Amino acid sequence: MNEITIASRGSRLALVQDEIVEKELKKHSCTAKRVLITTKGDMDRTTALKKIGGNGLFVREIEAALASGLADAAVHSAKDLPYELSPDMTIGAVVKAADPSDYLVIKNGHAREIKIIGTGSARRAYSIKRLYPDAEIKNIRGNVETRLEKLTCGEYDAIVIAKAGIDRLGIGLNGFTVRRFTPDEMIPACGQGIIAVECRKDDKNTISILKKITDAETAKRFTAERYLFELMKADCSMAVGVHAEISGDRLKISGLFADQCASRSGKYWDYRRLCREIADEIYFK
Repeated sequence: MNEITIASRGSRLALVQDEIVEKELKKHSCTAKRVLITTKGDMDRTTALKKIGGNGLFVREIEAALASGLADAAVHSAKDLPYELSPDMTIGAVVKAADPSDYLVIKNGHAREIKIIGTGSARRAYSIKRLYPDAEIKNIRGNVETRLEKLTCGEYDAIVIAKAGIDRLGIGLNGFTVRRFTPDEMIPACGQGIIAVECRKDDKNTISILKKITDAETAKRFTAERYLFELMKADCSMAVGVHAEISGDRLKISGLFADQCASRSGKYWDYRRLCREIADEIYFK
């Protein structure tokens, strides 16, 4: 039986995502041990992302662990990946995606009058301004449980959280009112709901193992979204969103950059042209 060492962050969600990957590896006679890494984003959990910089904020220290040989692979929330990985790294696997939607979680009794909405995301803030023009947007950082606690304590009337995180953590929202945003209302982050496993390009053994746990449909969505994201050279401190919907051989892909949105539809095999058209319209204009 093969064994690989996996590097990840230490949050409860990160550990749950590790477990999902480990379960898939076991199906292919591979076990995993973990090494936990503290990233720059974990060290500062209060400052707004746009102030501390978003390019690789939750990734670069983990990539350093891969480069040094401390770990064979790394488990990431794909939405945390910078548009450009370290030169010697590649994504070896993506497992079956969760729902990419965002939730607006509202404190009970506040649904009719939402004055303060918490988010640390420029992308979410852009959509909130359109959907709730009279609400104040207030920065919020921390893990899912911390954000919900701040909401319960009355610091906010509502907060925006990825549905995938709620689902994977098994958190019940019975004490809250919940609105699920459609991708048209709030374009998700690139790769939202996808778990990506990174490894060294020259590690053929690990690559061969990870290839076995890749979900083909998720890989198609990941590939298209990442291509547009890379064209826009964006990071999580910017108002940037990318979402691909795939049905058979058909693709609809949407992009957000700053205050510009665009979408294209066509054959999946033509995703590069579709993405370039979107980038030309909202990024290069």
